[in-house]
Amino acid sequence: MTQAIRLGSPAGFLLFRLAFVGALALLTGTSPVQAQQDWPTKPVRVLVANSPGAATDLAGRVFADNLSRATNRPVAVENRPGADGYIAAEAVAKATPDGHTLFFASQSIFALDPNLKKSMPVDPVRDFTPLAVTIDDTGATGIFVHPSLPYKTLPELIAYAKANPGKLSFATTVPLFGMMGAWINKRAGIQMVEVPYKATAQANADALSGQVQIILTAFGPFEQYVKAGRTRTLAVTKAVDDYPDIPPLSKFFPDFEQPSFVILAGPASMSPDLAQRINRLTASIVENPKFNQDLATVRWRNLEGARSLQGTAEYIREKRARWAAFIKVIGLEPQ
Repeated sequence: MTQAIRLGSPAGFLLFRLAFVGALALLTGTSPVQAQQDWPTKPVRVLVANSPGAATDLAGRVFADNLSRATNRPVAVENRPGADGYIAAEAVAKATPDGHTLFFASQSIFALDPNLKKSMPVDPVRDFTPLAVTIDDTGATGIFVHPSLPYKTLPELIAYAKANPGKLSFATTVPLFGMMGAWINKRAGIQMVEVPYKATAQANADALSGQVQIILTAFGPFEQYVKAGRTRTLAVTKAVDDYPDIPPLSKFFPDFEQPSFVILAGPASMSPDLAQRINRLTASIVENPKFNQDLATVRWRNLEGARSLQGTAEYIREKRARWAAFIKVIGLEPQ
């Protein structure tokens, strides 16, 4: 015989709760399980630590557009430049971990700064959930000079810099380019002076007008000025297929390496199920040939996919170790 369940008993309360949730699901048209899995439920913000027009900004907009189409929800890129990327990083770290605030982040905070700083405003391990590798090939960084300057090759620039210590300056907009300049200074035995800019547009304008002699920047966004003859490219960090006359930096420094990348991250404490869902959705985007086609304007790519959640964390650790070796050449100690 079936035993009656009293409404006031624990079993009765559970039965009432299940009946209520079921009735609510009928009214809303969703099941309790589906309601837990729904994401996104509102517009998604993708924060970028660079100014508009920077390569990371342009790539972030490509990703955001693809994510919007995949989720059928608005996805907006928010530029939060300044403080070496920490304005954007802190905003993400403090956000609600519901997947609606994401960080389209380059190597600076996750792999470079841990080797350069004794303390950081955010902890790249504790304060974030690594979600996926979005870009694993950031293309070439170029060494560009104004066409009016006398040096037409990198060896000529180095010779001039040796004869005129401290008289050459190079513009940068992100730590990656600053580290590249410091590495060249060390390996070539020269003393070029870094001029860091907050905004890519201003750095470009000053380099193109000759206000600063040299600029180290991503080749893709700067390519329009190469084609227009407004700049001279002395070398690139990796060969660019349709510019065979521009030498790779390895021709002059065979041990040069630039372990740059972009990952997608969220705040710490994201639920494993949500993190996994975003990881798989990101994989469907970056592993679609269209994603690489859309990135053609900045000449960035994803060659080996988004990786798993664990694979993304391992990828960051491996890149951090390679940056440690790069920085050791320069002789910098954590400050």
